[in-house]
Amino acid sequence: MSKDQVRKLSWKEIFKLSKTSLMEFFNADNFMHGAALAYYAIFALVPIVYLAITIFGSVVGEEVILEIIQDVLQQNIGITDVSGIMAFVAELNISQGNIILKVVGIVVLLFSSTALLNALKNSINNFFGITPKKNKNFVLETLISRAISIGILSLFGVCLIVTYFTQTIIFSLTDQFIASGSGVRSTFYLIVEHGSLIAVNVILFAFIFKYLHDGTVKWKLAWGGSLFTSILLYLGHLLIKFYLVNYFFAANVGFAGTLMVILTWMFYSSQIIFLGAKFTAVYAKMVGRPIVAK
Repeated sequence: MSKDQVRKLSWKEIFKLSKTSLMEFFNADNFMHGAALAYYAIFALVPIVYLAITIFGSVVGEEVILEIIQDVLQQNIGITDVSGIMAFVAELNISQGNIILKVVGIVVLLFSSTALLNALKNSINNFFGITPKKNKNFVLETLISRAISIGILSLFGVCLIVTYFTQTIIFSLTDQFIASGSGVRSTFYLIVEHGSLIAVNVILFAFIFKYLHDGTVKWKLAWGGSLFTSILLYLGHLLIKFYLVNYFFAANVGFAGTLMVILTWMFYSSQIIFLGAKFTAVYAKMVGRPIVAK
């Protein structure tokens, strides 16, 4: 077997991999890391939304970006009433193109996204079992870390926009060939919608497991961990969304309730992401390619 190859696991090894991943995950400080990530996500929310509309909106139109944001909040997170948060976004006076606000927004975004993704990076290091080596060139390391953070956020935004337009094109073509009201059309719509969501997550987590930590991971291991995490996250989000929509106590308490929903959604989602990170680390050990610090 060559250096870059990763051997396949038997069914017995896959069972052992799943069992070991769960045991090591529950022995880690997963709740503490999840709380930190949810906390930073709230502070990163406004600047990320603002700059997403400002930057991507100038390319594809503000209305498109607002529609994507609303769809993510309703369909993915499970916020039933998005009027409060959308009204808050509208109050940012995005269309006026305030240069000072844009500059401040960029600075805040750099800080917030770095804080958010730095928290995620530290958590992944923990679940990968990595102790970062001390780097003498702190400034360069910080700049690289910020560049990776902005790159991953940009990748996520681009993936959402590409998915939006791809779905629009596919649905338009489908309308021409499949009769209206057909069960086939509805089924096809669901497959495309949910399949594209998993595909976006697979791409995003592959880059996170490859770059957003202080270790060295083979691409095949990153893709394997990403696929596992994305499928698990998709199934988990169905349950989380059902709980938030039907049973969460603060679901219908205006803007404050929306923030509580986002906090809760982020906390539970982070647990699945951390389990995926632990799965990737255990997987790497089992195939003889353990994740080591750079």
